[in-house]
Amino acid sequence: MKKKRIVSLVACGVMVAGAALGLSACKKEEKLTIWASQTQQQLVKDLMQDFLNENPDFKLKLEYGVIGEDNAFAQVSKDVEASADVFGYANDQVMNLVNAGALARLGTSMVDKLKAENEVSAVEAGKLGEGYYGYPYAADNGFFLQYDASVVSEEQAKTLDGVLEACEANNKVLLMRLEGQSSWYIGSFFYAAGGKYNIDWAGQTMAKAESNFGDYAVDINGETSTQYTIGQVGGQALVDLASHKKGFVTGDDSVIDKRLDAGNLGAVITGTWKAKKIQESFGDNYRAAVMPKYTSSLDGRDYQIKPFIGYKLYGVNRNSKHLTEAHQVAAYLTSEKAQQKRYEVLGTGPSNNAVAASDAIKNDVVLKVINAQKSFSIPQTPLPSEYFSALDAFGTDVYNGGTTSANLKDKLDKLISGIKH
Repeated sequence: MKKKRIVSLVACGVMVAGAALGLSACKKEEKLTIWASQTQQQLVKDLMQDFLNENPDFKLKLEYGVIGEDNAFAQVSKDVEASADVFGYANDQVMNLVNAGALARLGTSMVDKLKAENEVSAVEAGKLGEGYYGYPYAADNGFFLQYDASVVSEEQAKTLDGVLEACEANNKVLLMRLEGQSSWYIGSFFYAAGGKYNIDWAGQTMAKAESNFGDYAVDINGETSTQYTIGQVGGQALVDLASHKKGFVTGDDSVIDKRLDAGNLGAVITGTWKAKKIQESFGDNYRAAVMPKYTSSLDGRDYQIKPFIGYKLYGVNRNSKHLTEAHQVAAYLTSEKAQQKRYEVLGTGPSNNAVAASDAIKNDVVLKVINAQKSFSIPQTPLPSEYFSALDAFGTDVYNGGTTSANLKDKLDKLISGIKH
């Protein structure tokens, strides 16, 4: 990339010399790039138009890219210098992004301001070592069950089997991400059985990380198995889920939209960012519930699916040529005004204290569910890339039929080895 830039500058120099043109002939318009999820694209553009109206002296050209918060590190790590000046990320990626040299550190006065205006844990979510590297804007980064009450009853929504049976009986499907970038979701099946991911730190460096998936499973009543491990119980539950070819499908946000438009979804396991679209589709039959429990086909015991709960932030690329302006933009995109608008448009649960104190937020059916399941949710902490890649591969293999009950032990050995750091 650097080589290409040098060639273009040399070519420009020759052209200017030969044509006796001024330097302005080769001057490129300065720009600032913002990456946001597909769901937030229009919202971000609208907010930035407000920003430009309020800051007429801001001269940089704004450009936009579609990169989800969950995919920030995967994309940024390809070429940190060429990545966006400002981008959204989920807080569990802060370690990888900082170590990749992709995040600029916030000043002390800004950190103090953010702590005064936001849920403190949301600000702390962008911390690594003694430094803070993000502007928080969402305190609801988890997933839950959203369903059509004309298809799934309140009682059926309490169990995974109940949801699947209801969908199959009504020629509908349950959608949850199981292939591709599915690690965020499928880890919850192992946490359900007592799974943990333990990390040892040396300052801001992760010295060691490994799971306890080889330990014996613990069910919803706190009873420990004498026969099956956490990995076996969680892995078999995923294999069983994938076997429901009539009542279950996998897919990302774009597949959710297509399925909703086609009218064949009975239930969806996803987050708040899709709630508005799902509510519009299900209408008066829209319901939200905490994650269901599953009954293990191995031992017949019940296990509560435990989702992640975390935060989303906007970060500034340390390599930006316009650091001052990038920090200005990131602060605006996470301001009280922006968080209020983000809630109104997308239903995002704010980290801003003033927005969170409103009656609308307190009475929001979706955010009530997020808060209700926090008692058993898993706090989303910085995780190494090995965690995501190994679980992604496992989920994809399960969905495609490569992992079965017969070879599950060998596949789990590979998974447990793969998520070590």
